[in-house]
Amino acid sequence: MLIALCSAKGAPGVTTTGLALALSWPRPVVLAELDPAGGDVLAGYGRGETPADGLAEIEFAARRGDLIRHLDARLLRLDGDGQARLLPGLADPAGAGHVNWDRLASSLAGLDGGTTDVLADCGRLRTEHFPTAVLERAAAVVLVTGSSLRAVRAATHAIAELRARTGGAGLLAAVVVRPGEPYSEPEIGEALGVPVIGSLPRDVKAAAVLSDGIPAGRLYSQSALMRTARTLATEVIRVVEAHRSRLAPPPDATSPSTITVGDSRVG
Repeated sequence: MLIALCSAKGAPGVTTTGLALALSWPRPVVLAELDPAGGDVLAGYGRGETPADGLAEIEFAARRGDLIRHLDARLLRLDGDGQARLLPGLADPAGAGHVNWDRLASSLAGLDGGTTDVLADCGRLRTEHFPTAVLERAAAVVLVTGSSLRAVRAATHAIAELRARTGGAGLLAAVVVRPGEPYSEPEIGEALGVPVIGSLPRDVKAAAVLSDGIPAGRLYSQSALMRTARTLATEVIRVVEAHRSRLAPPPDATSPSTITVGDSRVG
Protein backbone atom coordinates (compact mmCIF):
# COMPACT_ATOMS: atom_id res chain seq x y z
CA MET A 1 0.00 0.00 0.00
CA LEU A 2 1.51 3.28 -1.18
CA ILE A 3 0.46 6.43 0.70
CA ALA A 4 1.68 9.83 -0.48
CA LEU A 5 2.17 12.67 2.00
CA CYS A 6 2.50 16.27 0.84
CA SER A 7 1.89 19.85 1.95
CA ALA A 8 0.49 23.01 0.43
CA LYS A 9 3.14 25.54 1.47
CA GLY A 10 5.19 26.67 4.42
CA ALA A 11 6.42 24.12 6.95
CA PRO A 12 3.55 22.12 8.44
CA GLY A 13 5.88 19.21 9.23
CA VAL A 14 5.40 16.64 6.45
CA THR A 15 8.73 14.92 7.11
CA THR A 16 8.23 14.86 10.88
CA THR A 17 4.69 13.53 10.38
CA GLY A 18 5.91 10.84 8.00
CA LEU A 19 8.70 9.81 10.36
CA ALA A 20 6.39 9.71 13.39
CA LEU A 21 3.95 7.54 11.44
CA ALA A 22 6.67 5.20 10.16
CA LEU A 23 8.04 4.64 13.66
CA SER A 24 4.49 3.95 14.89
CA TRP A 25 3.30 1.80 11.97
CA PRO A 26 1.93 -1.56 13.16
CA ARG A 27 3.32 -3.55 10.22
CA PRO A 28 6.35 -3.41 7.87
CA VAL A 29 6.74 0.03 6.33
CA VAL A 30 9.22 2.11 4.33
CA LEU A 31 9.44 5.88 4.63
CA ALA A 32 10.50 7.03 1.16
CA GLU A 33 11.95 10.54 0.98
CA LEU A 34 10.73 11.69 -2.42
CA ASP A 35 10.81 15.43 -1.79
CA PRO A 36 12.50 17.00 -4.86
CA ALA A 37 14.04 19.56 -2.49
CA GLY A 38 16.09 16.77 -0.86
CA GLY A 39 15.93 14.43 2.11
CA ASP A 40 16.21 15.56 5.74
CA VAL A 41 15.79 12.44 7.87
CA LEU A 42 19.47 11.44 7.97
CA ALA A 43 20.57 15.00 8.68
CA GLY A 44 18.03 15.35 11.50
CA TYR A 45 16.82 12.12 13.09
CA GLY A 46 19.97 10.31 11.91
CA ARG A 47 22.18 13.15 13.20
CA GLY A 48 24.02 13.19 9.88
CA GLU A 49 26.09 10.16 10.87
CA THR A 50 24.85 7.49 8.46
CA PRO A 51 26.19 7.61 4.90
CA ALA A 52 23.69 6.54 2.26
CA ASP A 53 23.07 6.62 -1.46
CA GLY A 54 20.43 9.12 -2.42
CA LEU A 55 17.74 8.75 -5.06
CA ALA A 56 20.09 9.99 -7.76
CA GLU A 57 22.48 7.09 -7.10
CA ILE A 58 19.60 4.62 -6.96
CA GLU A 59 18.30 5.95 -10.27
CA PHE A 60 21.72 5.50 -11.84
CA ALA A 61 22.02 1.95 -10.49
CA ALA A 62 18.50 1.08 -11.68
CA ARG A 63 19.54 1.67 -15.28
CA ARG A 64 21.77 -1.39 -14.97
CA GLY A 65 19.10 -3.73 -13.62
CA ASP A 66 15.96 -4.27 -11.56
CA LEU A 67 14.99 -1.16 -9.57
CA ILE A 68 13.35 -3.08 -6.71
CA ARG A 69 16.57 -5.03 -6.11
CA HIS A 70 18.55 -1.80 -5.92
CA LEU A 71 15.96 -0.19 -3.64
CA ASP A 72 15.96 -3.09 -1.20
CA ALA A 73 19.75 -3.00 -0.90
CA ARG A 74 19.71 0.67 0.05
CA LEU A 75 16.95 0.74 2.65
CA LEU A 76 18.14 1.73 6.13
CA ARG A 77 16.67 0.67 9.46
CA LEU A 78 14.71 3.28 11.36
CA ASP A 79 14.02 1.06 14.36
CA GLY A 80 15.69 -1.79 16.19
CA ASP A 81 13.92 -4.68 14.51
CA GLY A 82 13.90 -3.26 10.99
CA GLN A 83 10.12 -3.16 10.68
CA ALA A 84 10.40 0.52 9.76
CA ARG A 85 12.97 1.35 7.08
CA LEU A 86 14.07 4.47 5.25
CA LEU A 87 14.68 5.15 1.57
CA PRO A 88 16.97 8.21 1.83
CA GLY A 89 16.14 11.14 -0.40
CA LEU A 90 18.17 13.23 -2.78
CA ALA A 91 21.47 14.46 -1.42
CA ASP A 92 21.44 17.20 -4.07
CA PRO A 93 18.09 18.68 -5.23
CA ALA A 94 19.65 19.28 -8.65
CA GLY A 95 19.19 15.57 -9.32
CA ALA A 96 15.37 15.72 -9.06
CA GLY A 97 14.99 16.32 -12.78
CA HIS A 98 16.77 13.05 -13.57
CA VAL A 99 14.60 10.77 -11.42
CA ASN A 100 12.12 8.58 -13.28
CA TRP A 101 9.27 9.16 -10.83
CA ASP A 102 6.83 6.90 -12.67
CA ARG A 103 9.20 3.91 -12.58
CA LEU A 104 10.02 4.61 -8.94
CA ALA A 105 6.34 4.91 -7.98
CA SER A 106 5.57 1.60 -9.67
CA SER A 107 8.39 -0.14 -7.78
CA LEU A 108 7.37 1.34 -4.44
CA ALA A 109 3.72 0.34 -4.93
CA GLY A 110 4.83 -3.27 -5.38
CA LEU A 111 7.62 -3.36 -2.81
CA ASP A 112 8.10 -6.83 -1.30
CA GLY A 113 5.23 -8.08 -3.42
CA GLY A 114 2.93 -5.47 -1.90
CA THR A 115 3.44 -6.79 1.64
CA THR A 116 5.34 -3.69 2.79
CA ASP A 117 3.53 -0.38 3.09
CA VAL A 118 5.23 2.76 1.80
CA LEU A 119 4.84 6.28 3.18
CA ALA A 120 6.10 8.61 0.46
CA ASP A 121 7.18 12.06 1.69
CA CYS A 122 6.62 14.07 -1.49
CA GLY A 123 7.25 17.49 0.07
CA ARG A 124 5.59 20.70 -0.99
CA LEU A 125 3.05 20.42 -3.80
CA ARG A 126 4.35 23.18 -6.07
CA THR A 127 8.04 22.29 -5.87
CA GLU A 128 9.81 21.94 -9.22
CA HIS A 129 9.91 18.29 -10.39
CA PHE A 130 7.20 17.34 -7.89
CA PRO A 131 6.57 13.54 -8.15
CA THR A 132 3.02 13.65 -9.51
CA ALA A 133 3.43 10.06 -10.75
CA VAL A 134 3.60 8.94 -7.12
CA LEU A 135 0.27 10.61 -6.37
CA GLU A 136 -1.32 8.89 -9.37
CA ARG A 137 -0.25 5.43 -8.16
CA ALA A 138 -0.94 5.98 -4.46
CA ALA A 139 -3.80 4.27 -2.66
CA ALA A 140 -4.19 7.54 -0.75
CA VAL A 141 -2.86 11.08 -0.95
CA VAL A 142 -2.73 12.76 2.45
CA LEU A 143 -2.29 16.52 2.68
CA VAL A 144 -0.55 17.58 5.87
CA THR A 145 -1.74 21.00 7.01
CA GLY A 146 -1.61 23.33 9.95
CA SER A 147 -4.75 24.78 11.51
CA SER A 148 -4.18 28.51 11.05
CA LEU A 149 -6.27 30.58 8.64
CA ARG A 150 -3.29 30.93 6.30
CA ALA A 151 -2.57 27.20 6.36
CA VAL A 152 -6.19 26.17 5.77
CA ARG A 153 -6.56 28.65 2.93
CA ALA A 154 -3.46 27.26 1.21
CA ALA A 155 -4.67 23.70 1.85
CA THR A 156 -8.01 24.48 0.17
CA HIS A 157 -6.23 25.48 -3.04
CA ALA A 158 -3.92 22.46 -2.74
CA ILE A 159 -6.84 20.02 -2.48
CA ALA A 160 -8.30 21.39 -5.73
CA GLU A 161 -4.92 20.97 -7.41
CA LEU A 162 -4.50 17.44 -6.04
CA ARG A 163 -7.89 16.46 -7.44
CA ALA A 164 -6.80 17.71 -10.85
CA ARG A 165 -3.42 15.96 -10.69
CA THR A 166 -4.72 12.59 -9.55
CA GLY A 167 -7.89 12.51 -11.61
CA GLY A 168 -9.82 11.15 -8.65
CA ALA A 169 -7.62 8.07 -8.30
CA GLY A 170 -7.20 6.86 -4.72
CA LEU A 171 -8.38 8.46 -1.50
CA LEU A 172 -7.76 12.16 -0.91
CA ALA A 173 -7.60 13.09 2.78
CA ALA A 174 -5.85 15.35 5.29
CA VAL A 175 -3.93 15.19 8.56
CA VAL A 176 -3.82 18.26 10.78
CA VAL A 177 -0.67 19.28 12.62
CA ARG A 178 -1.29 21.29 15.80
CA PRO A 179 -5.12 21.43 15.63
CA GLY A 180 -7.01 24.17 17.40
CA GLU A 181 -4.69 27.01 16.36
CA PRO A 182 -7.43 28.13 15.89
CA TYR A 183 -9.42 25.69 13.72
CA SER A 184 -10.56 22.20 14.74
CA GLU A 185 -10.42 19.03 12.67
CA PRO A 186 -14.16 19.15 11.75
CA GLU A 187 -13.88 22.78 10.69
CA ILE A 188 -10.84 22.03 8.53
CA GLY A 189 -12.49 18.97 7.00
CA GLU A 190 -15.53 21.04 6.08
CA ALA A 191 -13.36 23.75 4.52
CA LEU A 192 -11.31 21.27 2.49
CA GLY A 193 -14.15 18.98 1.50
CA VAL A 194 -12.12 15.86 2.30
CA PRO A 195 -11.97 13.59 5.34
CA VAL A 196 -9.53 14.54 8.08
CA ILE A 197 -8.07 11.23 9.26
CA GLY A 198 -6.62 12.67 12.45
CA SER A 199 -4.08 15.04 13.88
CA LEU A 200 -0.75 15.37 15.66
CA PRO A 201 -0.42 17.72 18.65
CA ARG A 202 2.07 20.48 19.33
CA ASP A 203 4.87 18.65 21.17
CA VAL A 204 8.05 20.64 20.64
CA LYS A 205 10.36 18.37 22.64
CA ALA A 206 9.31 15.10 21.02
CA ALA A 207 9.20 16.67 17.56
CA ALA A 208 12.81 17.84 17.98
CA VAL A 209 13.89 14.21 18.41
CA LEU A 210 12.54 13.48 14.94
CA SER A 211 13.47 16.69 13.16
CA ASP A 212 16.82 17.54 14.76
CA GLY A 213 18.10 14.34 16.35
CA ILE A 214 17.78 15.62 19.93
CA PRO A 215 18.45 12.65 22.27
CA ALA A 216 15.23 10.89 23.21
CA GLY A 217 14.53 10.80 26.92
CA ARG A 218 13.16 7.74 28.68
CA LEU A 219 9.60 9.07 28.38
CA TYR A 220 9.89 9.84 24.66
CA SER A 221 7.88 6.79 23.53
CA GLN A 222 5.04 7.92 25.79
CA SER A 223 5.13 11.54 24.67
CA ALA A 224 1.94 13.13 23.38
CA LEU A 225 3.35 13.13 19.85
CA MET A 226 4.26 9.44 19.71
CA ARG A 227 1.14 8.24 21.51
CA THR A 228 -1.00 10.18 19.03
CA ALA A 229 1.12 8.95 16.11
CA ARG A 230 0.39 5.33 17.03
CA THR A 231 -3.34 6.03 17.04
CA LEU A 232 -3.07 7.98 13.78
CA ALA A 233 -1.07 5.23 12.04
CA THR A 234 -3.74 2.66 12.84
CA GLU A 235 -6.49 5.02 11.69
CA VAL A 236 -4.73 5.80 8.40
CA ILE A 237 -4.52 2.08 7.61
CA ARG A 238 -8.18 1.55 8.56
CA VAL A 239 -9.45 4.46 6.47
CA VAL A 240 -7.37 3.62 3.39
CA GLU A 241 -8.27 -0.07 3.48
CA ALA A 242 -11.97 0.76 3.95
CA HIS A 243 -11.79 3.07 0.92
CA ARG A 244 -10.10 0.38 -1.18
CA SER A 245 -12.68 -2.16 -0.09
CA ARG A 246 -15.52 0.12 -1.20
CA LEU A 247 -13.91 0.49 -4.63
CA ALA A 248 -13.32 -3.24 -5.09
CA PRO A 249 -15.70 -4.89 -7.58
CA PRO A 250 -18.39 -7.03 -5.92
CA PRO A 251 -17.90 -10.78 -6.07
CA ASP A 252 -19.57 -12.53 -9.00
CA ALA A 253 -22.93 -13.72 -7.73
CA THR A 254 -23.12 -16.43 -10.39
CA SER A 255 -21.44 -19.66 -9.40
CA PRO A 256 -18.80 -20.63 -11.98
CA SER A 257 -20.12 -24.18 -11.90
CA THR A 258 -23.72 -23.19 -12.71
CA ILE A 259 -24.89 -21.69 -15.97
CA THR A 260 -28.47 -20.47 -16.55
CA VAL A 261 -29.91 -21.31 -19.96
CA GLY A 262 -33.44 -20.04 -20.47
CA ASP A 263 -35.46 -21.46 -17.59
CA SER A 264 -32.99 -24.26 -16.95
CA ARG A 265 -29.95 -24.35 -14.74
CA VAL A 266 -27.03 -26.50 -15.76
CA GLY A 267 -24.48 -27.28 -13.05
